[in-house]
Order: sequence, then C-alpha cells, then structure tokens
Amino acid sequence: MIDGLAVRDRRALIGGVVAIGSLIVGLRGVPAWWRWRTEVRASASEALAQERRVDAVVAGFSQSLDTLGARVTRFRSMGPAFLAGATSAEAASMLTAIVGDIARSSLVRIDAMELHVDSATAERDMPRVRLDAQATADIAGLAALLRGLEKGPTILAVRRLSVRPQSVESPTNQVESLTIQFTVEGLALVSQQKDRR
Repeated sequence: MIDGLAVRDRRALIGGVVAIGSLIVGLRGVPAWWRWRTEVRASASEALAQERRVDAVVAGFSQSLDTLGARVTRFRSMGPAFLAGATSAEAASMLTAIVGDIARSSLVRIDAMELHVDSATAERDMPRVRLDAQATADIAGLAALLRGLEKGPTILAVRRLSVRPQSVESPTNQVESLTIQFTVEGLALVSQQKDRR
C-alpha cells in the first residue's frame, strides 16, 4: 500500500509519523527524564552533605577524645568528693561514719540515724545516698556540725534542717539544749562492676 503512494505522500506520511513520535517522546519521555535527573541531583547533593557531616565528625573526633580524657581526669581527681564503696550500701555506711565523726568532733549527740539509697538512682554507678538523723546539741555544736558537713572534702548537701529547743523553761544561766533533725545527702561512687544485661 505504501508502494502505491506518491513520493510526496510518502514524505508526508513519514513526516507525520516522525512528528507524532516526537510528540509522544517529548510529552512522555522528557518529563520522566527531567524527574529522574532532579532525583539523581537531589540524592547526590544529599550524599555530599552526608559526607561533609561525616568528615566534620571524624575531624573533631581526636579533639573530642582529648576533651573526654580531660573530663575523666578531672572526675577522677574529684574522687574524695564522693562517697566511695563497692556497693551503694557500703557508700551509705561511709556517709554514716562521716556524719558520726563530724558529730563527735562538734560535741553533738546523735540520737537516731536512718539511711536511704535513692531507688531511682540505685542501679546507676553514682546513686544518691541520704541520711535522716536526729541529734541533741547546743547552738555552738549545731554551728560546728553544719560547718563540718559543708567544708568537705566529701561533698554533702544538707537537704532539711529542723531545730527546736528541748525545754522552753530552761534557766537563763544554762546553755539551751536543742533537738536537731536534719537530712544529709551525697553521691556514692560505686566501684563494683555490674553485670550489664
């Protein structure tokens, strides 16, 4: 059938087929190619940005190690500031001993002590240890007790302090005895290696 067409008609037919093919490729193929090209460029720029971030992290790694080393050294030098022990119970008994020594040197009589390990922090390597105590002293003994608890070398925090006279009707020439209730808290540095699950 094509052989029966004139040369001019053949050219027109071929030109029409080429034009329709060009339109199909142009309307369907070019947008798809453009989307693919945009996605490839976006993923390439994302990969380059990721590579820059990784390079920045790697470049700062040695500096981070130096900073970490300095912090570990400072932390270890603070060792005496913490209640040390193999377990939190041992650190709590150390708190009892420290408060007892300070009370004896301050001429304060300890009437009762109760130890607590903070259950929220008990599983960590630095749990909080608290001591609730009731004592009897005069005003000079109270001042010496508080000064002894604050001066260290172990860092302790007096979280609660309640002072009241033992007797309201004591003679004016006699030193007044005070009933003291206080709570002391410190951080325990537990050295025992725990089994991690």
